[in-house]
Amino acid sequence: MKLTVLGSGTCVPSLRRNASGYLIKAGGHQILVDCGSGTLLQLEKSGNSYKDVDAVFITHSHPDHFADLLPLLHALLYAPNFNREKDFQIFAPHAFRKYYDQAIASILGTPDRFGIVLNEVQQTMNCGPVLVRSIKTVHSADSVAYRFECDGKAIVLTGDADYDQGIIALGSGADILITDCSFPDALKVPGHMSAKECGRVAAQAHAKQLILSHLYPADTPDIERVTEAAEYFNGSIRLAEDLMVIEL
Repeated sequence: MKLTVLGSGTCVPSLRRNASGYLIKAGGHQILVDCGSGTLLQLEKSGNSYKDVDAVFITHSHPDHFADLLPLLHALLYAPNFNREKDFQIFAPHAFRKYYDQAIASILGTPDRFGIVLNEVQQTMNCGPVLVRSIKTVHSADSVAYRFECDGKAIVLTGDADYDQGIIALGSGADILITDCSFPDALKVPGHMSAKECGRVAAQAHAKQLILSHLYPADTPDIERVTEAAEYFNGSIRLAEDLMVIEL
């Protein structure tokens, strides 16, 4: 399994951190997790291609997590000298269908070369050989976290989420645990985890590696979030950086 961080930021524009987006390569499949604004360009910057993406998993219906889905599908439909034939799979919570119908299908219509398949998130799913599990998170009405398993390895992404026992269970033994670390502990807000809470989750889940992501700009250096998380988790802790690549 190979993970590329396409966006480690939030809804707040940043020259350093793009909105949420991750690319997982596993079992011959390429999977996007979230597709915030700028993700399409970040794919190209990372040396990957939007043309090769098999599926996208949306964590919830906030624009910084799905805004580039329409441009992605538009590019797949109209890129010169490119003729996609395999279906494009979208996995999203139930509430996302309203957005899809009004803001995507109404513009793109029905492609005649390949299908766009909108799947409602289930507790257990498959994307080719990749087993995907999901749980509801404490953030918004439709927010979910995902666990991707392939060849004995596991990558867990919490999406936007507050501290919760469900995330600990989902992250159990994960090789990579990517958490919503929106703020340092002093700036904790409901619906998001602080750095210390990320450390607690990783420790209780016995994760092998903790990646702190979804980083809002703060007055304190980002590295202080690593220090706070390390109060609870003594394993590997890294700040997510755009275009970071981790291979298992």
